[in-house]
Amino acid sequence: MSSKNKVRKAVANTKETGNFAKAFEILGSKTRLKILKIVANEEKCVNFLSKKLKISQPAVSYHLKLLLGLGLVKQHKRAQWVQYILNKEKLTELMANFSKLYGILKIQKRKERLLTNKS
Repeated sequence: MSSKNKVRKAVANTKETGNFAKAFEILGSKTRLKILKIVANEEKCVNFLSKKLKISQPAVSYHLKLLLGLGLVKQHKRAQWVQYILNKEKLTELMANFSKLYGILKIQKRKERLLTNKS
């Protein structure tokens, strides 16, 4: 592999790492994790989330804006309300890509093979 290709690959990995760092920074909030849990299986509006979490509607909107930016929630308008629901496909993709990026799956497979061979 040429040195230019090595540099390009390193830059791409840095971008991916940066994206994951940003995603996990956003997911590091207890409030945002609670929001994801609430909208995991059912659409909810800001008003419902505000009452459930006992925080202001602007605070809920701020957290939803960050989650929308990551693509982890979907929104659509129903009558005068905007409804939010977890984007399970995006969450699954994020977690799978994170595991691949850091070789976690390879390590786990090696451990499983070692355990299987010992039996």
